[in-house]
Amino acid sequence: MRKDYIDWLRNIGILYLFPYHTARIFDDINPFYIKHEPYIMASLLVHSSFWFMPLLFLLAGMSSLYALRRRTASVFVKERFLRLLVPFIIGVLVIVPPQGYYARRFHLNEQEGYGTFLIHYFTDLSDWSEYAGGISPAHLWFILFLFLISLGLLPLMRLLLNKEYSPKWMNHPIGVLWPFIGLALLSSLPDISGKNIFLYAGYFFLGFLLATRDAIIDTISHYRKYYLAAAFCGAFVLLVEIYTVGMQTSFICTLLHSLIYWVALLAILGFGRKHLNKKSKMMVYFTPAGFPVYILHQTYLVMIGYYILKGVPNDFIAYLLILFLSLAASVATYELVRRVKPIRFLFGLKA
Repeated sequence: MRKDYIDWLRNIGILYLFPYHTARIFDDINPFYIKHEPYIMASLLVHSSFWFMPLLFLLAGMSSLYALRRRTASVFVKERFLRLLVPFIIGVLVIVPPQGYYARRFHLNEQEGYGTFLIHYFTDLSDWSEYAGGISPAHLWFILFLFLISLGLLPLMRLLLNKEYSPKWMNHPIGVLWPFIGLALLSSLPDISGKNIFLYAGYFFLGFLLATRDAIIDTISHYRKYYLAAAFCGAFVLLVEIYTVGMQTSFICTLLHSLIYWVALLAILGFGRKHLNKKSKMMVYFTPAGFPVYILHQTYLVMIGYYILKGVPNDFIAYLLILFLSLAASVATYELVRRVKPIRFLFGLKA
């Protein structure tokens, strides 16, 4: 039985990338391909967005369980190659480079043609400063991580499925909170440019475990209001910490952060299970569109943002224009891609 709320939550997470990555242009936190003067609301949005990438990995783990119940391991691996690795390679070669091109124009005032830029981009591997135009997988790191995690955890997932294992302790409103300790431990492992594949593998595997029995999700849904209240309190504490003493890295603070992140995911799952486990025209349309839109969105956002920042003085209007124009361009390109059979598989669509 298809779990419609998983599709709903995945679609919401992907659509959320548009306000989030637009806010990255206006925040006061980290560099980005193009950058505007800080806008306080954008910074607050970015600081409050700790939930959506873990959510995407969690949902991927849940979907993997349902996929493996209907597929052999070899079919699963073949699908991961076709639907993840192929789009990643095409994305790195074709979709990502324009972001570096516009970053160089914006930050370094480079005026070279795109062809000349591409020669430097693919041959000069000494510059990995992604947001200043160096070579990088950009936002497609998510697809690469998902591919590696899916294959790396496949033997364990198959073993648990064969044994019909389901963690009984997860079917308790307090017991299901305990994974935050493991997530905190994984957070201390080495990362790549601030992105910790071990931590995201933890979220993926927890999603797999949560999906092993419907009763676990039903329990989470039953206590969703408590998880939501705790998540709001935790988010407030997190923002106070960020804007007073700054984000702390001691293990005690990491434990607290992991608990906040995890309880927020439980709240989202609970409300999704309660209110979104149904089909709609929007969900039916966007479920196949989500992956191509993810691949395309940031390139359009950077390209459109480059010109909007030059011509629109009002911060809020500029923000809205970048957000909605990049969304429209991504969806329009998906409409083209899905109609051209030879290129469908390049974007993770079934041929």
